[in-house]
Parts: sequence; structure tokens; C-alpha cells
Amino acid sequence: MKILVDENIPAAVACFSQFGEVQQVNGRQLTKDSIGDAEVLIVRSVTKVNENLLAGSGVRFVGSTTIGTDHLDLSYLHANDIHYCNAPGSNAESVVDYVLSVICRIDNVLDRLLAGATVGIVGYGNVGRRLGRRLSALGITCRAYDPLLDQSQFPELCSLEEVIDSDLLCLHAPLTRDGPFPSYHMMSADQLCAMPKNAVLVNAGRGEVVATEDLQQLIARRPDIQLALDVWEGEPDFPVALASACRIATPHIAGYSADGKLTGLNMVASELAAFLGVQLASFDKPDYVTHAAPIYCDGNDVADFIRRTVASVYDVEEDNLRFRAIIQSSARGEAFDLLRKSYPVRRELAFSDLTVGNAKFLSLLNALQSGK
Repeated sequence: MKILVDENIPAAVACFSQFGEVQQVNGRQLTKDSIGDAEVLIVRSVTKVNENLLAGSGVRFVGSTTIGTDHLDLSYLHANDIHYCNAPGSNAESVVDYVLSVICRIDNVLDRLLAGATVGIVGYGNVGRRLGRRLSALGITCRAYDPLLDQSQFPELCSLEEVIDSDLLCLHAPLTRDGPFPSYHMMSADQLCAMPKNAVLVNAGRGEVVATEDLQQLIARRPDIQLALDVWEGEPDFPVALASACRIATPHIAGYSADGKLTGLNMVASELAAFLGVQLASFDKPDYVTHAAPIYCDGNDVADFIRRTVASVYDVEEDNLRFRAIIQSSARGEAFDLLRKSYPVRRELAFSDLTVGNAKFLSLLNALQSGK
């Protein structure tokens, strides 16, 4: 059996070789002619899996090692009896780490939140809930908007207008274009201009949730609002003016931790094993996952401890600087993808070997790592 896997999925060859012949491909450039006699296709969100790609092929299993499904034509897969799966929640903790790093990096944001400012979360699924849990454990007030959930089960849910009226607004809605509450271009510049003075907008979900034009209008009308954007309409291309105006701009890497990628890989491999009726065998994991160096954490006060601990594992400023180096590139789409392909190893707070010398910071460490 021939298995095509995206070349940017770590450990994929070691993992999927137990099922058949593995061939690595460029997921962004995958075409119908590239499929050949493959029966299994393992992709990420950059590959559009639809009739144009699969018509006439022998593919009978599609696995995406990422959390979303907006890149999969589910109707076509259903109609053609092609089994599919994704990896919901696999990189959720990685995205939460990203938001925490943004909070720590933008001046005064962490201090304001610890002093009573509010975080608004749009989309209260795997990422949104974990973000809310960890922030709440730090003593930060959170409110959320998700019209698909029952407020009786989640008392923190409120209206979109109330959530927008937050000092830090985080967008984590999946991309949907139909149904009763489509998220495509769901917020306008007029709505976002209602954010409080000196607010921060973070989008580490899907670029299409807010139109580029609306974000550009927001910057022009409310220059006090700072943007931290990891996702963009039209990726891998991106709007130069908007990226340049952001306080933090990154190339869709919020969920790019080594731990999240390995979790997604395991989830899809387990599904493939079940589909084939075989047992998933163990495979060699990368050394950087199996041999993590211990990290000692300390600080002068609560805010200082949080900043130092988060930065000791992941500092979003490094990704911001790498991205800024390509903003003016004439081949910025290729440079965007190259940053993702050559992304350095990044661990998650939850999987890092962190210790504290001062017992008073132990509860903070637990909150940062697990939200407990």
C-alpha cells in the first residue's frame, strides 16, 4: 500500500512505514497527478482535499494531522466512501502557549490582566476552553462567545458584543461558511472599533474570520489597538501593510509545537490502524521529545515569574522577528512556507520539565502548565 504524507509532518516516515510504502510530498503543491496509485493521504491544513485532487484516484483514507477540517471537502469524501479523520485538540495547548507568550511580550498586557482587565474568547472549543482554563487559573477574568454551546453548561458564555468589549480579544473560531452561525468574516471593523482603549486583538485561529480590509480599517480608525496575527487571508501570501502594522506577526505557527505535531500524528496513525484492522506499533520518537532538558523557573513577583517561565519555553518575539525579515520579500509566499518548513523545535509548557525554587510560585507553575 502506498501512503503519501506531507513532508512537514515530523516522524511521519517512521510512523507510517509500518502500514506500507511512504512517500513524502509538498502538501501545498500536491496535485491530482501526484496522487498516482496512493491509497492513503496524510495531510496538513495547507492541502485542499476535494474532487479536484482525488477524482479517479484509489485513495480510500485521508488523515489530517491538524485540528480543523475546513480544508477537507467532507461532502465529497462522504459521497465517495473515503474514510477521513483529523486531530481535534492535538495542538490546542500549543496555541494557548502562543497566546500566553503574546500576553507576556506586549507591554503592560499581563500586568493589566492580573490587575482585573478582561480576556474575551471567540470560539470556545478545544483551544478556547483550554485558554480560558489556564488564564482563569492565573486569576485572569475571561468571558467567551460561542453560539453553538449551551450557556447553562458554560456560564462564562455571553454575547459577542460583551466579548468584544474586552481588553484582550482572542479569536479561536473554526472557519465555517454555512450553517446558522458562519464564522467567515464574522466581525466587522465597526464591531471591533468598540474594543476598549489600548486593547489587543489576537488571531491564532483562521485568517478569514476577519476580513483583511476590516483589519486595515481597524488600524486606521483605532491606532491604539495592537494586533497579534498568526493567520492571514490568502496564505501563504499575506497583506504587507497589515503585517507591517502588527505588533506581533507570525507565519501560522501558533500550533507548531513538536508535542502538538506528535500528538496529531499519533491520533491519525491510530485511526488508520483501526481502519486497516491492525494494531498501531510503536515507532522511534525524535530525541528532542524523549530527552527534554530540565528548566529552572524563578521570578521577583507574580508577573515576573509568569514572563520568565513562559519565555524559557517559548518566546513569540523570536517568531515575530523571523517573520518581519520576509515581509518585504518579492517572493513572500515562498518565504512564508519556508519559515514553516524550517521551523525550530518548540516544546509546550505542559510537556516541559519545569521546576521552581520558591514554593510560592508552585501554584502559578501548575496554572501555566495545566490550568489547575
